[in-house]
Amino acid sequence: MIAVSMPSDLADLLVAEGLAIRPGGRGSAAEFTVVGISALSATVSLLQGPDTFLRLTELVRTNFGRSTAGVTVEIKANGDSVTLRIPGDADVVTIARQVQEALIGDDE
Repeated sequence: MIAVSMPSDLADLLVAEGLAIRPGGRGSAAEFTVVGISALSATVSLLQGPDTFLRLTELVRTNFGRSTAGVTVEIKANGDSVTLRIPGDADVVTIARQVQEALIGDDE
């Protein structure tokens, strides 16, 4: 599991789908920001199941993307900062792999 700070609406959706849990008072190891929106953030621990990063990417695109314009996210983890664009017509599997690599590295 990795503790990630992200928009609270997104965190709530992941918890509701059983893909994340609330970690209590612990701080986050990573930050997942949807560029261009103002939102309260919440920290969740992402469960590293086979569909977690795919579903995270789908939820971001569906809830924050604007048709084919898509959405941009910034991920800060492991001392690095990565900016990813998630177009509305993107191959979600490829983007999900990039999200996973940015959050936890290439270890699968």
